[in-house]
Amino acid sequence: MDRGLFKPSSMVSLATAKKEMKQVYSESGETKTLHCGCYFDKQLQVYPNICDQAYEKRRNKAAKKILRWVHAMPASAFAGSMGCWKNSVCTLSDGSNLKGPDCCAMISPKFKSMESDMHNLIPTIDMSGAMKDNSSSSSQFGGMAEYQICMKDGVVSKEPEAESRGNLARAYMYMSLQYKIRLPDDLEDDLRAWHLEDPPDAGEEKRNSLIELVQGNRNPFIDHPEIVERVRNF
Repeated sequence: MDRGLFKPSSMVSLATAKKEMKQVYSESGETKTLHCGCYFDKQLQVYPNICDQAYEKRRNKAAKKILRWVHAMPASAFAGSMGCWKNSVCTLSDGSNLKGPDCCAMISPKFKSMESDMHNLIPTIDMSGAMKDNSSSSSQFGGMAEYQICMKDGVVSKEPEAESRGNLARAYMYMSLQYKIRLPDDLEDDLRAWHLEDPPDAGEEKRNSLIELVQGNRNPFIDHPEIVERVRNF
């Protein structure tokens, strides 16, 4: 496979990336959350729809019907093996030590690039307080808490629904090759299958182009879906 397809991202600020993502989705017209397909407006308020109907039925007061940007591949997956994540290597002025995302964001340029990469950011309903944050190791995919709103037959999904699997797979495979992140074999098998079963659509292709205008690179798995067959091992 031509590694030249994977150009570096120029984005190094997560805060800036999130602001730019708002504009990307506004320009693309694809203003829906990835997991449940809930519509949101320019103020990042989620429109009343089937998700909210389920929400009202459950009367889950902890949920907030506003939007947030989360990592498709959680930080625990793309940075969990880094020393700054596992060890208390950051010392603050008061003498206390940090590890995890706060520490990595302080001392690791690679982490800053990974956490701010827009190809790995997805929109989801803010479920703060209803479930652990997506950076937790409790979930392999960001935004899974949203399924508490759009659950089917009273059951909360434990894995992504079919409509979002291809998008998640391409974000994961991109992060794996872009930043040399090894994926577990069983997860890799699922991602390959999801990529083939749910190919890129027009909305994903437009999102890819708009992100390129901001951070200067594309996700090759969207442009060339066939290259997944040229990767022996993620």
